Amino acid sequence: MNRNKYLIGLIGLALGFIVSFFLTQNYNKSNAAPAAAVAPGMAGGAGGAGGQQAMMGQVAGVIEKAKNSPNDFQAQVEAAKTFNQIGRVAETVDYLKKAYVIDAAKFNELGAAGFLGQYYFEQKDYAEAETWFNRAIAADPKEADLYVALAETYVQREPPQPDQAIAQLQQALGVDAKNGHALGHLVEAYVLKKDARGAEEAVKRLKETDPTNQRISVLETLVTDLKAGKAVTIPKE
Repeated sequence: MNRNKYLIGLIGLALGFIVSFFLTQNYNKSNAAPAAAVAPGMAGGAGGAGGQQAMMGQVAGVIEKAKNSPNDFQAQVEAAKTFNQIGRVAETVDYLKKAYVIDAAKFNELGAAGFLGQYYFEQKDYAEAETWFNRAIAADPKEADLYVALAETYVQREPPQPDQAIAQLQQALGVDAKNGHALGHLVEAYVLKKDARGAEEAVKRLKETDPTNQRISVLETLVTDLKAGKAVTIPKE
């Protein structure tokens, strides 16, 4: 799943200035204004060198304000948005977490808890991912894919926790009965549980509701291997 799906609220708050074309990948961690890195075809844009320097000053100012105002919710959000624009995901996460501590209610309005959950999922920190996905679900209980994402944290753990995964996937299907993503992972969870009948029923349901799903053949093979007593490994998407 794409963590940027869960940044709709955050991205929807306009930065007011474009930074991604001009910041270097080696942003100075001391927060001094970095040298401009102009993208091909952008030379002379943003008012030329003077405009770029002004933009760099704005970026540095946003980050400095967040550091100097640790209890200012909006300052932390603005810093998170700035780091997100330049692809600095770890720093984006740090500032979003600071914003959450300051005001959890306002944070929920951003819709960014799922972003944090997906970030920790990608880091294989499934317990932390679980925490943030649960917070995202509490804020938006009608979003089926959040339950699916939470279920994935149980599927990928060592050892897996298929019963917990199945419970979350059933929640997802309660919201969206034809969610192919949820049904695919439901097959996997039943396979991990060594419940061939449950897995077969989930495959059948997937084929009926989402017949063009590209994972059907892989999932059918999993079920066949389970019934044959072979060791099964859940493939990555």
